[in-house]
Amino acid sequence: MNKSEEFFLLQRLKEGDIHAFEVIFNYYYCNLSRYLLLLFKNELLVDHIAQDIFVYLWENRETLEIKTSLESYLYSAGRYKALNQIRNNQLQEVIRKKIGNSPGSATIETHELEDLELRNIIDEAITALPERCQQIFRLSREEEMSYHDIAIFLNISVNTVEGQMSIALKKLRSILKPYYLKMLFIG
Repeated sequence: MNKSEEFFLLQRLKEGDIHAFEVIFNYYYCNLSRYLLLLFKNELLVDHIAQDIFVYLWENRETLEIKTSLESYLYSAGRYKALNQIRNNQLQEVIRKKIGNSPGSATIETHELEDLELRNIIDEAITALPERCQQIFRLSREEEMSYHDIAIFLNISVNTVEGQMSIALKKLRSILKPYYLKMLFIG
């Protein structure tokens, strides 16, 4: 699908055109599923994640801001859904282990559970950032790149990096405000 076709379909999608959604779904679903199958070897789970992404696409069609290609947007969404699924599986594993433990050790591990839960909330807050803002934030905080290096890497100005980081931090503070106290004690 070329960029002009994609742009047209996205415009129609934003207007609520179900036919445009069907075309997008039919064009991208198989490739997205194959990509997700590389991350998970479970076809049922892959179908569930891929369907969730398309449901999200339809439900949020009016407010979608896709800065890159639709394909890259869908793959990014798939990757983040996969990461969240992995974290949820880890959380469930901690819970399963707790159930089998004695009551005394379960209270000690409660902190582990809260840490996992809080880390999941933080990652979801980061994932909720606009795509470019999220990319710059992750390069800065997770890859520990300087603003100058990010600017060179993304071929943008240092001022743009600073502006995007300012936006990211402001939005994250707003989203995470209810969790500040818990974050002070994260391990």
